[in-house]
Amino acid sequence: MKRRPSFLFVFFLFLAVQSHATSLSVPQEKISSDPSIIAYGPGERLVYEVSYFGVPAGHAVMEVLGQAERNGRKVLHVLSTVKSNKFVSTFYPVKDRIETFIDAEGGYSHGIKVKQRQGSKRREKVIDFDQRRHRAIQYKNNQVETFLVPPKVQDSLSALYHFRNQSVLKVGDSTFIDVHESDKNWELEIQILGKEEITTVLGTFNTIKAKALVHYEGLFMDKGDVTLWLTDDVRHIPVLIKTKIKIGSITAVLASSEAPESALNPAIQAQAKPLSDFSK
Repeated sequence: MKRRPSFLFVFFLFLAVQSHATSLSVPQEKISSDPSIIAYGPGERLVYEVSYFGVPAGHAVMEVLGQAERNGRKVLHVLSTVKSNKFVSTFYPVKDRIETFIDAEGGYSHGIKVKQRQGSKRREKVIDFDQRRHRAIQYKNNQVETFLVPPKVQDSLSALYHFRNQSVLKVGDSTFIDVHESDKNWELEIQILGKEEITTVLGTFNTIKAKALVHYEGLFMDKGDVTLWLTDDVRHIPVLIKTKIKIGSITAVLASSEAPESALNPAIQAQAKPLSDFSK
């Protein structure tokens, strides 16, 4: 039976894969997060309308719930949920919940919780990252496994926030992020392609266009590049996400946005604007 694509992978396809290096005329380097830049924070809530073959398929929400403590460090608790609409749910229900805990200072992951239902399949796992000893401890199917991971490794959700938190996204550069997913360590390549104006129901935005080169095929994905348009400002909000797969294309468009709580994020208060101020 042919595997149907999950709407979840619109957000995680480019995060949980390994990309082959391509020949570029510009330097290639690992992304290094700048702790002085805060692209997101508690209170941020991004809602996306997801379509498949141009037909409404469901919605996705990414939100920063608040600050907490984990492994003796302050972390940001981030939640992503994806749910198919009533029509799609009649033949392929999707209900996913993924949580990550991002170090408030270093920007790396302390752990991820995954609970998914996609069609008849269900999947649950928890991964704790020991960033001192560079290990990932995975709890899945009543089994515990330990993997060696690179320093400051990201998970499949935290990697998106890590990418957003870069102070400079230079056109023509190709950058890499270390991600642990599916029992393996991946080096994800993301190319910065250019700058474009993107018009949505929320307005017209100046954006940075980026592409994740995907060459890995797994449970939640088919081979195919993922293209993202992020606001050209300190927050780097994904406004539009598109991916082509073997049997069609999936699009996610930002439908609404709530800005982080400025009282908890002085850097955002000083640098960022409400989303409405980004549009023309």
